[in-house]
Amino acid sequence: MANFKTCDNGHNFDADKHSVCPYCPNSVTISDYEKTLSEFKKTQVFEEQSGSQFDKTMINEETRELKTTLPGSDAPTHPFSRTTIATKNEPNIAGSSTRIQSEKRRIVGWLVTFSLDEFGQDYKLFVGKNIIGSDAKADITVTDSSVSGNHATILFRENEFLIKDNFSTNGTKINGIMTDEGKLKDGDELKCGNTVFKFKTVF
Repeated sequence: MANFKTCDNGHNFDADKHSVCPYCPNSVTISDYEKTLSEFKKTQVFEEQSGSQFDKTMINEETRELKTTLPGSDAPTHPFSRTTIATKNEPNIAGSSTRIQSEKRRIVGWLVTFSLDEFGQDYKLFVGKNIIGSDAKADITVTDSSVSGNHATILFRENEFLIKDNFSTNGTKINGIMTDEGKLKDGDELKCGNTVFKFKTVF
């Protein structure tokens, strides 16, 4: 024989089959609701980035407009008084021409090449040291396997452009002549590995 009960809203249901009224839309109990909120607050979602560890950016903000009412309570309350967002810090990405400068430096010249792109690529030269190489940390990153990671350094000092080969595998040439150290003049041809640059100065 069925064990019928009547809920507070007047619905009749079989208590042997249902612990709470299946016809009431708010059949969740206060304890279940509060438990869900508690578990949600403890949850942090992280995005996987190539399986590596990363720094977290934590954003905590109070939201006063969002309100809800607990079952069985007339007082509105904020379910998530604090929101935590964990994201990966964006790295400094080395551009195709120059990496992000740690401090603002004056532009004093350019290197232009058609070896890697038929439409040409240009690289800015700044006051001080400018490292040329295939390494992403180089000031001028060249995607050429014949160029060493730290291939050469161009230094602008006292209105002169000096260049030094950094013990690269395939060497550095100025106007077709292999050199370890030298000076650059406007219009000179500079070759690092198989990549040929035209040097231009603002002076």
